Amino acid sequence: MTVHTLKSMGVQAPRRARVVALLAMVALSAVATGWLLDGVREGGDLSLWDGPTLSWLVAHRDSVATMTMTTVTTIAGEVVLTAIAALTVLLLAVRRHRVEAFLLAVALGSAETISLVLKHLVGRVRPPAGDVVGPVEHTLSFPSGHTIGMATFTLALAYLWWRARPGRKRAWAGWGVAVVLTSLVATSRLYLGDHWLTDVVASIVLSWGVMAVVVLLDIWIQQRTGQKRWLDGGVKVSVARLRRKAVPLAD
Repeated sequence: MTVHTLKSMGVQAPRRARVVALLAMVALSAVATGWLLDGVREGGDLSLWDGPTLSWLVAHRDSVATMTMTTVTTIAGEVVLTAIAALTVLLLAVRRHRVEAFLLAVALGSAETISLVLKHLVGRVRPPAGDVVGPVEHTLSFPSGHTIGMATFTLALAYLWWRARPGRKRAWAGWGVAVVLTSLVATSRLYLGDHWLTDVVASIVLSWGVMAVVVLLDIWIQQRTGQKRWLDGGVKVSVARLRRKAVPLAD
């Protein structure tokens, strides 16, 4: 097998593997959400931990943690996070990163739409007002809008950052930041008594499904426009390494 043959054979294979993996992630997100929802409706599975988790957090509150969690949940709220997200989309568009701006807008819009639709379909009430720190929210509980918003926003930014210069270090760094920020927001929603455990878990699961769809959309756009920025990146790296080594390969 020559280097040319390896390259020609590998162009399509990594792309198909990515598409299959992304479709599997969408399916897994849907199944996991359905499982969580089934537990919520029947009072079983993970929802058995909703009450104990809330009770434990209420019993371990202190002034410093309360101030920190209140700040975190404010930043992830409808006003602040929406403003930051809108500014980011606008900045990307102004700097002529139109595809990136479009992908980010689709991710955020999809997450918000899914959150609102599920809230009204499920109709779950929030934890008791007596357990809430700060203003009592009267909207529905499942899933957590703050959590799905932050999770989708940070995952989308991590993906776009990696997309600009694909690499393992970038992927892990971006994913790590997204996980930390999402975990902080999810914890703040539980700590302040605004949501049940299954609300925030469902939001995280849904955000991964949303991002899988967004990446599939990006693959489709790249194929349509011919701008294959990362689709065959792994093959190109492998070919480049083989050329540098100058090792003859037999057919």
